[in-house]
Amino acid sequence: MPIAPDELGPLFRTLFGGRRLVVVSNREPYEHRWAQEVGEIEVQRPAGGLTSALDPLLQALGGTWVAWGSGEADADTVDAEGRVRVPPESPAYTLRRVRLTQDDVTHYYLGFSNQFLWPLCHLRPALTRIRARHWERYRRVNRRFAEATLEEAGGRDAVVWFHDYHLALAPLLVRRRRPELALAHFWHIPFPPYEIFRLGPQAGDLLRGMLANDLMGFHLAGFADNFLRCAQQIAGAEIDWEARTATLDGHVCHAGAFPISIDVEQFRQAADAPGVEGQMERLRARYAPGGGMVGVGVDRMDYSKGLPEKLKALEFLWERYPEFRERFTFVQVAVPSRSDIEAYDELSQKVDRQVWEINERFGTADWRPVHLLKQSLPAERLAVLYRMADLCIVSSLQDGMNLVAKEFVASQTDGRGVLVLSEFAGAAEEMEGAVLVNPYDPEGCSLRIREALGMPPEERAAAMRRMQEGMSTIYDWMESYFTRWAALV
Repeated sequence: MPIAPDELGPLFRTLFGGRRLVVVSNREPYEHRWAQEVGEIEVQRPAGGLTSALDPLLQALGGTWVAWGSGEADADTVDAEGRVRVPPESPAYTLRRVRLTQDDVTHYYLGFSNQFLWPLCHLRPALTRIRARHWERYRRVNRRFAEATLEEAGGRDAVVWFHDYHLALAPLLVRRRRPELALAHFWHIPFPPYEIFRLGPQAGDLLRGMLANDLMGFHLAGFADNFLRCAQQIAGAEIDWEARTATLDGHVCHAGAFPISIDVEQFRQAADAPGVEGQMERLRARYAPGGGMVGVGVDRMDYSKGLPEKLKALEFLWERYPEFRERFTFVQVAVPSRSDIEAYDELSQKVDRQVWEINERFGTADWRPVHLLKQSLPAERLAVLYRMADLCIVSSLQDGMNLVAKEFVASQTDGRGVLVLSEFAGAAEEMEGAVLVNPYDPEGCSLRIREALGMPPEERAAAMRRMQEGMSTIYDWMESYFTRWAALV
């Protein structure tokens, strides 16, 4: 049976007793920003499934969340130690903010994290930038996160949960000072094979940082195996492949697969909320005024998402199968991302150009083939868009999981839609019923899109039902992770 959100707090207490939970991540769950009204500060909740899922857990347990204070008014709302109680309307736990300078953001975040680790882990070594100043700042910022974590753990027996590629070094810095603490880390992006990861001059340092955890979690078993092989070949760890453990300097690190998910009920309820049918009619009237089918894509503007490849496949569709002209419209939500990085700016310009060329080539006075929305949409609006759509295309070239695929399936309460899913997204290992495609093959991909659009209603409904019945929730993910972690410590 799926676990309910309000059962996570009692489960954690049962598994870990009275230990204090400290969550450590780059992104914070609450930001303070200056409102337009002079002198007024408002609180915003940054978008993200992880932050929205962990926030209720900490509200139930208390504890501390250590994160970068990224809001422009964050420094004005914390005490002398960088702490503020959240949520503001009913304080339940402590948010400890780590202050970053502009140089920190440039070199630690935009530099090493997103111009080296991100492309490397997404199998794009040609896009990596190796700069000594980026690495030095990454080390320095990880040290600051580790120091804040140690202060928040205090003298108590804490469990510390690190998140993602921004903080690969911090676990070892904490372990050296407090070897008795329970440490775990979830890596939210792919972990590449040895032949790719070894290209990084700092690969050994990164691995030693990660191996200080009791548990390293990844989306897929293949990613965990990549990590273990790197630990063996680069860091010299002793590997037990059957137990999936790596031992280095007497410490045992367990590696496991924990496929992340979403708050399924949130999307189901939003898709079935009062007034949704009217909103769907208005969306169809806006994007497909002449009738016909509507497809959607929702992606960050990131080279790992395969947006140019998706658009090329759609161009082949309208070129080779003219029966879909004026009968199939595609709406692409492209959320702006990391525009300060040259590769992302170039990608955005390329996508703009492709969309313009497709619309010029196939569009008519009454019909535009592709609608490009460069904005972020809240979950409530996305659920309506997903439910309205006849088709969703996820074209990732490499993805740890891709939660858009799961959001679409959760929102398809009518069971009409078809999920066209890249075989290189982690979700492809779970979503039995999706139409799998290879985005590197735009001609083959266009053929699969054509087949998906022609799928009979009963076949669509059966495929969607299989995916919905087999989908876990983000709360199941946390239950699985906590249960495994507690068994180790």
